[in-house]
Amino acid sequence: MSVDPTKIHQGPGNLWLNVSVPTTGNRMLINASGVPTEGSPVDAGAIEGAITLALGAKMDTIDADQLGGPVDAVMTGETDSIEVTMKESDLAKLRYFLQHGTYSTGTDAGLPGGAQAYEEIAFGGIMPIPKMSVAAISRRRDSTTKHVVSQLYSAIQMEAIALPYSRDKATTYKVKFQGLNIATRPVGDQVGKIYRQT
Repeated sequence: MSVDPTKIHQGPGNLWLNVSVPTTGNRMLINASGVPTEGSPVDAGAIEGAITLALGAKMDTIDADQLGGPVDAVMTGETDSIEVTMKESDLAKLRYFLQHGTYSTGTDAGLPGGAQAYEEIAFGGIMPIPKMSVAAISRRRDSTTKHVVSQLYSAIQMEAIALPYSRDKATTYKVKFQGLNIATRPVGDQVGKIYRQT
């Protein structure tokens, strides 16, 4: 038996929003620290637990009445997502997860002195759902300059944002980015990519 410990991945990940989408045949570029180098990426902030990349083809079996088991299978769809529990409730970052909100900042003289600056998210109403490219980047444990990069080219945030306020525990909230197909890209490269620097 041959075991290669460098192929066993263990390490924290960072969630990046608004990352650039590479052309087919290329990868989203990062620097030696795992930070995206193109476009206007936004670090989503502190997380709790793991970032989970879920990739799956939906399969249906093809049966023949004469046989007890399936004779073939066909792909009928796919579901690809990145899920994470966020810890930072900074509204400037929360706006990327609230699908139907509008972020703004300002000052309000009606608020108490010394606390008149504010940031807010107004929400409600039917509006176009924002799509963005997201990436989960995790450093390899055996190299400080190599990473595993998982990206969804176009995604929407699917979870309702629940913000529990408690004396006993920090506020956290779950987000789930569902990958969408980009039909103009070649089959096999329409939703996203995962790559590992070797």
